[in-house]
Amino acid sequence: MSLPRSNDMEFQASADTSTLKKAPNSDDVIVVNDEEENLNDEENNDEVNNDEDNAHYTKKKRKKTSTAWVHFRTITNADQNEVHQCSSSIVKNWKFSNVRMREVISHMIMVHELPFNFVEYELFNVMMKEANPEFEKISRASVRQDCVSSYKLGKKRIQKMLNTVNRVSITTDMWTSVQNIHYMVVTCHFVDSDFDIHKCILSFVDVPPPYSGVHIYDCLFKCLKDWNIEMKVATLTVDNAKTNDVVARKLMDNLNLQKKLPLDGKLFHVRCCAHILNLLVQDGLSEIQDIIHNVRESVKHVGASPGRLHLFSELTKQLQLKKDILSWMSVLGGMQHTQCCLRLWSLKKFLRIMPIEKVHTPNYQVVMIGKNVKMFAHSCSEYPTSNLFLIELYVIKDALDTVALEENDCMRSMACKMKEKFDKYLGSTNLLISLGAVMDPRYKMELIKLSFKTIYSPEEAKEEVQVVNDILEDLFNEYIEAHTESNVVRTGGATTRSGSEIRAGSSKSSSSFMTSRFGDGLKSGSAMYAQHIKSLDTVERVKSELATYLEEGVYICETGATFDVLGWWKENRLKYRILSKMAADILSVPITTVASESAFSAGGRVVEPHRSCLGTEMVDMLVCGADWYRHYYGLHKKKIKENDDITYIELE
Repeated sequence: MSLPRSNDMEFQASADTSTLKKAPNSDDVIVVNDEEENLNDEENNDEVNNDEDNAHYTKKKRKKTSTAWVHFRTITNADQNEVHQCSSSIVKNWKFSNVRMREVISHMIMVHELPFNFVEYELFNVMMKEANPEFEKISRASVRQDCVSSYKLGKKRIQKMLNTVNRVSITTDMWTSVQNIHYMVVTCHFVDSDFDIHKCILSFVDVPPPYSGVHIYDCLFKCLKDWNIEMKVATLTVDNAKTNDVVARKLMDNLNLQKKLPLDGKLFHVRCCAHILNLLVQDGLSEIQDIIHNVRESVKHVGASPGRLHLFSELTKQLQLKKDILSWMSVLGGMQHTQCCLRLWSLKKFLRIMPIEKVHTPNYQVVMIGKNVKMFAHSCSEYPTSNLFLIELYVIKDALDTVALEENDCMRSMACKMKEKFDKYLGSTNLLISLGAVMDPRYKMELIKLSFKTIYSPEEAKEEVQVVNDILEDLFNEYIEAHTESNVVRTGGATTRSGSEIRAGSSKSSSSFMTSRFGDGLKSGSAMYAQHIKSLDTVERVKSELATYLEEGVYICETGATFDVLGWWKENRLKYRILSKMAADILSVPITTVASESAFSAGGRVVEPHRSCLGTEMVDMLVCGADWYRHYYGLHKKKIKENDDITYIELE
């Protein structure tokens, strides 16, 4: 029996195809044409071979070895091409601004004390064009006007800072330029709310004759009034000139009339410790002028001959001394203030080399005091806070007492003369130096007791310690009264004289409801409770701050570690809310006029002989602007050693 024809035809058609469509049944067979499969394999092999041949002519992909690829990601653009996109937020679009460039260039002119025609130098403009072709050349007249504009903006910035503080300290000094014009520099010191100390030059103005104390006071008061701080001055630091005594007395009388000075002005007049130390050293050196003269002549003798210089170099190597010993020797004489304090130390270094009979001194140990003087001089040169002086002063006094007991007449007369000057200016209690030491948690009253035993006799030491205690208590009580007055809530209103406001939304809504319902004369419960808390805060808790601080042990700092006393008070201001303000005001008081005198070196470079035609207003702008923008950019003034008396001789 034969199969139906339709099935035969279906099978025959299936045999002619390369594959058979899979039937729903799992038993169906799939048939593949072997010839077509072989043909496909040959085509694939040909494509692989062609790719291998073309690979020799295709650009290879670079390996991403740079760490910069971490900040990129691969994306596909609209053309279906892979590109790399920066995923970092550091890289931003930047647009060149000639206005900003002119502003920064004016800052550079003032800070680096450059001439106005610096912007017209050919290579400066070539450099700026290479940096950015869009840079536009600036003329000297334009940069001069830009400096004036930068000065005005800087003055507004400083004025805004001064408006936020209650007390400032002032240092001032006089200087004569090559133009034979007397300039007065006024420097302001204060601590802000973040316990950062600030020093800024307020004015560098000319003082016309006569140069009397009254006239200098008028110029100083005019400057303070111009900055609107004439009622905020707490202390005035000056040197020991008689005219400065008149200035300090008249300014103190004026402020006392307004009742603006703490302790009725007992802390107002501060004498420059660096100037006192300079006078002390000058008196001591006056006893050995012959020795100093012989030393200076020895320097000239050694430097005049290469053979002597070679022999001197061999001696320094044998004694393992530094090569700049000749520059140390020539420091002896003709230097100012803190540099003068290094003379004794320099003399000691030189006498270690020169034979005793050459300098004609019976005992060169006369300069042993120089080491302590040098340490104090270095502490005066960095604008230190007032807590650092007492610990150095009493060491100097101890060294003087030791040398005064020597049997040698030369040493004893020298030490006695220095002691006489020390007792004259520093023998009586220097309140600010003592209070500054107490406000240092490393010292407190322990350093006062220790140092006073050295400076005074046993009976006087007890009396002076009690004086410091009484002054400390009186000053703290004044701060308590000021704090109490600032927190008093006025009856009949919702405003306070000072202090923080209660910002809770519920309190405000309650107060507004009571006012709208019953009028302004009735206080809300929250206002009455706030007044009660403030009264407790200003009466009960504040009284024990000073006692708590003094009763606690001193802070022991690690050996060699630096200690930021203002940083310590910032960390503990919640614990000592009133005492921390008092400590900040005391520590910000400058004990020396070094900050003001440093402006004279800048003034000497600004008003040099080749620029002596500059007007006084322009000099004021350049000196003050340089100081302001140096602090604005966080730059530190480089120490430039300029002294015609120093002879530098290179040793082999």
